[in-house]
Amino acid sequence: MRTFNLVLFFLVIRLGALSQSQIIFSRSMGGLNTGETPDLMIYDLQTKETSLLHKGSIKKRGEYSVTISRDNKLIVNTYKFGGWKLGIAELTDSGLINFRKFTDRRNYEFNASWSYGGAQVAYEEYNWGSNDTEIFIADANGKSITQFTNSRGDDQMPVWTNDDTRIVFASDRSGNYELFLKSVEGNEIKNLTNHPSIDFAPSSSRISSKIAFLSNRTGSIHLYVMDYYGNNLVDLTPELKSTVRFKDFQSSGFWSYQTSWSPDGRQIVFNTMAGTDLELFIVNIDGTGLEQITNNADSDFCPYWTGR
Repeated sequence: MRTFNLVLFFLVIRLGALSQSQIIFSRSMGGLNTGETPDLMIYDLQTKETSLLHKGSIKKRGEYSVTISRDNKLIVNTYKFGGWKLGIAELTDSGLINFRKFTDRRNYEFNASWSYGGAQVAYEEYNWGSNDTEIFIADANGKSITQFTNSRGDDQMPVWTNDDTRIVFASDRSGNYELFLKSVEGNEIKNLTNHPSIDFAPSSSRISSKIAFLSNRTGSIHLYVMDYYGNNLVDLTPELKSTVRFKDFQSSGFWSYQTSWSPDGRQIVFNTMAGTDLELFIVNIDGTGLEQITNNADSDFCPYWTGR
């Protein structure tokens, strides 16, 4: 019995290590917005090898921006169901199975985020009638949908806090993109960044009350962390030289930028321009160990660290 328990113990440890060793992201040939099809890829941090997870299902559209529940259900932006919709599938060793539409909504849908408890999904909807983007919350089956935000500006890129009581999102309701924190129950809302720069691509740590995001406040796009109150701001990549000329959220390619915490809360993966194309980077939460993990002529974007 003791031998069995030891084997089981080491198996659990091994599976835990594997769960933190992969990053899912999208890759399209050449520069961003060139019409090439995004495929879903997996980067293995142990072997430092990249492999194909899912071939883009619609030519020149493909799939990007995933979120994964604790029971390995994957939600992704897809054009598979007529216009940009959210697709859901089971993530297995052999790829995605049972790929289906997540909701029955008419509007375009983007950027889903599973709650840490797994019971709800936050995402954004673009309404063609109002030309506006708002955030909605659905249950784990894509039903019981409620509208979470309602503003004149676009509300985008929602992520849950680690206690599932609040949602962080990017919005241009104040004239430029800022990060806001809003409670799920009630109307409490706070501008976390309040800066004339473009602040976007938030993600939250499962381990601590910390938020990561990208900003061009130095002239270059850097990765920052702060707490839920907008305090203790730290630039993790002060030496990184990465610039993008901001026109609007879509045509500038800001939709393709994403940050994601490792499950143990010790590192963050993000993508930004490296030369003429988007690449993936990893950095420790104390700002050390900045590493570029992709290096090619393609566009690598929307990274998501698995094992949540």
